Amino acid sequence: MKKLKIIVVAVFLLVAIIMIPHGTGRFIAADATKLEITLYDGVSYKVLTATATVACLLYELEMEITDDMRFSHGMETLLRNGMVIIVERQLNFAVMVDDVRLERAVWPNTTVKQVLILLQQEQDTALVYGGNYGRRIVSGETLQLQTWRQRTHTEVIPLEYAVVENITNYVWDGRTHLRQTGEEGMQEVTVAVVYVGGIEQNREIIDSLVITPSVDRIYDIGVGQLGALADVAAPDFHYVRRVRMEATAYTAGFCCTGKRPGDRGYRITASGREVEHGIVAVDRRLIPLGTMLYVEGYGFALAADVGGAIRGYKIDLFMEELPDARQFGRRHIYVWILDEI
Repeated sequence: MKKLKIIVVAVFLLVAIIMIPHGTGRFIAADATKLEITLYDGVSYKVLTATATVACLLYELEMEITDDMRFSHGMETLLRNGMVIIVERQLNFAVMVDDVRLERAVWPNTTVKQVLILLQQEQDTALVYGGNYGRRIVSGETLQLQTWRQRTHTEVIPLEYAVVENITNYVWDGRTHLRQTGEEGMQEVTVAVVYVGGIEQNREIIDSLVITPSVDRIYDIGVGQLGALADVAAPDFHYVRRVRMEATAYTAGFCCTGKRPGDRGYRITASGREVEHGIVAVDRRLIPLGTMLYVEGYGFALAADVGGAIRGYKIDLFMEELPDARQFGRRHIYVWILDEI
């Protein structure tokens, strides 16, 4: 009887050993305490197992393990009841860098920024993306990226001149004279040029060296009034030519014009303008009426009158008071002709 028991036990062990490769888990599960494990591989499902490690469980489930897979727990991790094992599979997608297509694979939850960092290290160039850098890569998508490059070079370019408007009493009111035409200079500049996707997007001068300075263009804009004095040596005093003339002075009174207050034409010049300081009489054959002048010691003047004794290079200066006219007397002075005649 004892021998029979030994034989039965031996047969049972032999059967157990033979059955191990053909479903040991199922056999043991019938007689041992099972662990409930949750496996997430795109979808979540529960399994009951009596195996000890993650590796044994995957073997039991006959799951093929490839390089594009990773697990939330190491292969030698001991199983415990209620454990959740997550399976992640790489996402395949494409990257267009300018016109070059690259095939890539990343783990789930990888962001565009992370891909950008890896590609920049691989390509050894800066890359830019036109969308949200923080979004996650989607399987099968094509990520559009562009290279970002900055190049510097040196070139010689014109240096523009400034335009200066000089308001001056030395130019007749309402007139403008170009005193200085202005000239471009030359400068050597270092230019930083930014290319995105191989196309120039921006350029900026980051350094410069003046080779030849520019010369300002200067306009003298006049506000000078009749009779105002000026410095004829000043750069903003403009004239056509200077002449030496014999000068006298006159008034609007009877002794000079033969007219008294109330007479027709009293204080009215040959040009029809009323006399005032700055009105002068000239020989209209030499200096046409309406010509603007500057008279030494007298100021800006307008040729607006004539006189019977004013012939040739003579000029008669209007003064309000007769004593001033007599004191002036007759003298030779310089007259600057301001208009082309």
